[in-house]
Amino acid sequence: MPELPDLEIFKSNLSKRLGSKRLTGLNVFNFVKVLVPENFLTDELRGRELLSVNRVGKELYFDFGDSRVVTAHLMLNGEMTIAQKTEVPQIKFKIFSFDFEHESLVFSDEGALCTIKYKPSPNSVPDALDASFTLEYLMRVARRKSRMNVKMLLIDQKIVRGIGNAYVDEILWAARISPHSLIGKIPDDALGCLYNSIGAVLKNAIESIRKISPDIISGEERSFLKVHNKNLNKTETGHKIIVERIASKITYYTDEQELYL
Repeated sequence: MPELPDLEIFKSNLSKRLGSKRLTGLNVFNFVKVLVPENFLTDELRGRELLSVNRVGKELYFDFGDSRVVTAHLMLNGEMTIAQKTEVPQIKFKIFSFDFEHESLVFSDEGALCTIKYKPSPNSVPDALDASFTLEYLMRVARRKSRMNVKMLLIDQKIVRGIGNAYVDEILWAARISPHSLIGKIPDDALGCLYNSIGAVLKNAIESIRKISPDIISGEERSFLKVHNKNLNKTETGHKIIVERIASKITYYTDEQELYL
């Protein structure tokens, strides 16, 4: 599943490629996953300029002005393809497309999980890279959810948005906190380290993806990850990588990460 760093790169590349272009039409291919009638969306958006592409949590926001915003959640295997209009019929598992004068942005998903919505409702849950996600906020959550597993907490999009399974493992390894830990048992200094690791790991990942796959608009770039990496047996610190299911997720960690119970 694309996570926050991937989506940041997608956002930038889509903005460069499609920003300021006018929508000539759109197509709904999967009427279950596009939660707005095609005719209504067409009337609302056709002829409007794509002002910006933004990321909020794990969703991309396509802003056509006057609060006319389409959101896309790629879910596990959703993909985006920029194609010439003559190429669109050959794309399999299509969900939705934006059509511009010479090309289309097509959303597809073999598992049919990718979801398209219109005019999203406000959400007060902070994004992991937003200024509203503070250490004080994390500490308040830790006190309120004291018996919650730390990994489960960090992937809960109702607590903090944008972080997924792979990057939780990277963050916990960077903070040297075991994924088996309870959030309420982690001391304040270690919580501070955890908080700092969230920003550092995500920002470093964005820069790594930009260097390795500068033009990416779909998929995942994971080759640089330090612990959640199936191609590694040991971390750069020489510790064996342990793989097991924690909080219902396949988890990568090492015995150098401290357990707080």
